[in-house]
Amino acid sequence: MNQVFSFQRYWLLLKLDFAENGRRNALIFGVLFGLMLIMMSPVIDYRKFGFDPIVFHVLAYFMITFCTSLFTSLVFDKYASSNTGINAILIPASQTEKYLAALAANLTFATALIALYVGMHIWFVEILEKEIPGIINKKFHPSFIQLLVYTFFLIQSVCFLGSIYFKKAAYIKTATVFFSALIVFSLINRTYVRNFTNEDPSVSAVPFGQWNVMGRNSMFLIEYSQSTFLLIKIFLVFFVLALWYIAFVRLKEKEI
Repeated sequence: MNQVFSFQRYWLLLKLDFAENGRRNALIFGVLFGLMLIMMSPVIDYRKFGFDPIVFHVLAYFMITFCTSLFTSLVFDKYASSNTGINAILIPASQTEKYLAALAANLTFATALIALYVGMHIWFVEILEKEIPGIINKKFHPSFIQLLVYTFFLIQSVCFLGSIYFKKAAYIKTATVFFSALIVFSLINRTYVRNFTNEDPSVSAVPFGQWNVMGRNSMFLIEYSQSTFLLIKIFLVFFVLALWYIAFVRLKEKEI
């Protein structure tokens, strides 16, 4: 197969993917939207059950992150099955076209879902303000929304890589590697932070975030400068892009 990229073949491949998976993806999206609507709806008064409405907004985020990551982990599942693998491999398209088609479909689904979530959160909290004065103060801060969006796409990029890297049980294996790496990195970060403190104080430090250092008679909040934090943001964006590139390299190694 000619490995030279062709926009015409790429467009046809997108149309084929939409024809095969469009209805299924729309159904999944509709179900997730319905669940978000139930969990985040300002009409349902969760205070009667002893819950803060914002708690369900947070739970809705975890729900869509989990479901979308599971959806992403199945992107290249058709190549792992003997029933569909041969047909998928024999599609007259280059590896780049197959990769970009899968990435475009996945990003369209994920981006639409997280954008819908953010919009619903902001809109519904403003509606709830009329019924629950003061709840507007609990609306997610823009910087926190940025963190949620980045975390969402980080998890999607990890699952996207895992979907092509692992042949079987891709989601379970990817989740295991991801959480193991997260634990190790957190321990390294904590050890690094504690090396700068004295008298063994209590330290709370999120990787790439602020440091909360509590001594015997004092507490310190250490934050990065704006320029340093901007570099961290740029690095994290390139890290996500690197994961997608590694997935492309892995796809080429498999000669799909």
